[in-house]
Amino acid sequence: MRKSMIIWGAAIALGLAAAAFAGNVEGREAAVQQEIAGQVVRFHILANSDQVADQELKLRVKEHLIECMNTLLEGADSLEETREILKNHTEYLEQEALKCLREYGSKEAVAVSYETDHFPVKNYGNYTFPAGEYEALRVKIGKARGHNWWCMLYPGLCFQDALHPVLEDEDGKLKHVLSDEAYNTILKKEDVHFTFRWLGLEIGDVTEYHKEDALEN
Repeated sequence: MRKSMIIWGAAIALGLAAAAFAGNVEGREAAVQQEIAGQVVRFHILANSDQVADQELKLRVKEHLIECMNTLLEGADSLEETREILKNHTEYLEQEALKCLREYGSKEAVAVSYETDHFPVKNYGNYTFPAGEYEALRVKIGKARGHNWWCMLYPGLCFQDALHPVLEDEDGKLKHVLSDEAYNTILKKEDVHFTFRWLGLEIGDVTEYHKEDALEN
């Protein structure tokens, strides 16, 4: 009886320890996500629908706006400058997006805004960005119910050319603005399992989540 009580007491204690450990892991991941989000600006464009024509229009608008922003952001070498330029030119970019839609025969409306919104886990080249709140220049075409396209405006990983955005941080732009932990987090992922044992009994299992080599976008 006494041994049984000791075992159950140990199980409860280790369970609490495991829960605390998991909480610490989650807290660390949240802190890393917030660091990443505080250093990047995303470009997010949503198609009217998933019909082929609407998806093609989305890509046309994307190509045109990237060319426009490539010119606008030339010489902008900080997050603050990038943010300020984009916020001050949403109306211009909206007009350019509308012009592009009309050029290809679309009567859809378009809205361009600079906002902070929640994004799910997203893959971009060799990087996997955790879910969370991010700043983004967002373009919504028509009902904006179709699959989206995205890249990063800061650091500038959209600007190899309009058709082929840069998917590698060749110049170390992203690495330069992030801590080693945050940078490694978006590059690698692995599951590390911790199993607690006491008197030969398996008490519990906690999984720590890290980023793994890039998933395909």
